[in-house]
This record gives sequence, structure tokens and C-alpha cells, in this order.
Amino acid sequence: MTIHSTAIISDGAKIHDEADIGPYVVIGPNVSIGKGTVVGPHAVIDGVTTIGDDCKIFAGASIGLPPQDLSYKDAPTGVIIGNGVTIREYVTIHRGSKDPMTVIGDNCFLMNYCHIAHDCKVGKNVIMANSTTLGGHVEIGDNSVFGGLVVIHQFCRIGRFVMTSGNAGARMDLPPFSVCDGRPLQVRGINIIGMRRGKLPLAVRSAIKETYRLLYRAGLNLSQACEKVEAEIEQFDEVKEIVNFIRTTKRGITRGSLGQLEGADEQDDRAE
Repeated sequence: MTIHSTAIISDGAKIHDEADIGPYVVIGPNVSIGKGTVVGPHAVIDGVTTIGDDCKIFAGASIGLPPQDLSYKDAPTGVIIGNGVTIREYVTIHRGSKDPMTVIGDNCFLMNYCHIAHDCKVGKNVIMANSTTLGGHVEIGDNSVFGGLVVIHQFCRIGRFVMTSGNAGARMDLPPFSVCDGRPLQVRGINIIGMRRGKLPLAVRSAIKETYRLLYRAGLNLSQACEKVEAEIEQFDEVKEIVNFIRTTKRGITRGSLGQLEGADEQDDRAE
């Protein structure tokens, strides 16, 4: 273990013998840091916070400080960060407020100035480009990707394998496997490249495409479209996931025009 002489480590903090703590780092008494994790200069880590193995935390990051929530009353909350997470310069991750923990899954990549507010739940392999901001209680599914300067309203849900363009904002839920763009944000197509990288079979990808054709282009309301999906499309787990996501929304589902569906079969077949 390497701890720079200028770092301030509170009594009670648990630092793995193979972690590396840089200059002027401040670590609170209820923090645990795993094997191989490197904490860069001037980072601050507090709260009941657990950071996994092989994480890279860059200069000026702030993790586990109290949330920006007027209802928060000094509860002993914190942050859970998985293994292999990269947290670049000046990222802020706030501790939980009503839920005890803000959670970041394995192998996420959070670029400079990203903000993850209290009570967020971020899945595995999520990429957030510079200055992406999550309001409180946001849920992000695995393998989703956000361009820079994206803003997600509190309590929104983002499904798995969602790709969102930069400089956009979401105030409603973004359904799984979708590509989203525009101001206001709209669903524009399906994330074929992401699904192929995630090794979803061609038959599943085709079923997802047909599901979105019914949801967005058949002139049906969402309830009717979900019933038609269940009646007409093979019920792969991913198709069920989309229908369940829509039926359980509380903020509503982002709508749009799926022009990118045109030619999607040919593009996917050529790639296959």
C-alpha cells in the first residue's frame, strides 16, 4: 500500500494493502477501498462508502459527500462502487438520502465533471461522457452510453443498452435498447451496434425491432401496442423486458419517430 504523506486518512477507514492513495486525498472514517484501487490527488471520499477493486479515481473527484437534498438530515448513508470503475477528474457522486446507498456497478466509465446525485442506481458497463448529470433517484440499466452534457431528470429510468446523444435532456423514461436524440429528447431507433457488442442473437435483435415498430409506428397507444407485442412477437426475455419496462413506468415513456428502423434489417444482416 502506498499512501502519500500529505493524505488525511481518518481512523476507521479500511484501505487495502495494495491500494494507492495520492497526495492531499481526504478519506472519512467509514470508507472502504479495495485491492488495486488508485485514488488521485485532492480526491475526497466520505460517508459509509465502499469502493471495489481496481478502480481509478482521478484528481479532484468527490465521492460520498452529503446529498443536495433539503430533506436530508445527516443520516448515515453512503455510496457503493463496484470493481474496475474509472472516475475521472472532478466527478461528484453523492451519498444516498432516503435510500441508504447510491450505487455504481462494475466497469463504469465516468468522464470529467459528471454528477451522480443521491439514491441513483447505475448498472454495469455504463459510459457517461463529460458533464453528464443524473438527478436524484435515477436508475440506469447495464451497457448504456451517454454523450456529453446529457441531463436526466430525477426519478427517471433508463433501460439497458440505451444510447443517448450529447447535449440532450430526458424528463421521462428511456426504454431499453433504444437510441435517443433531439431537444426535447426522442426515441429515434434501436441500438443495433450496442446489442451486437452485447452478443444478443440476430433473432432477438429482430424481435426487438418489431417490438419497437408496434410501439412507435403502428398508431396504437402503449397499452394496445404491448398487448399486440405479446400476441404477435416471439417472447424472448428482452421483448418481455421492454413490455414490463413500459407497463411499470411512473414518469411516462419518451416517444419519438423511429426513422432509423428503415434499413435496420439490412444493416444488421450485413453486420452479421
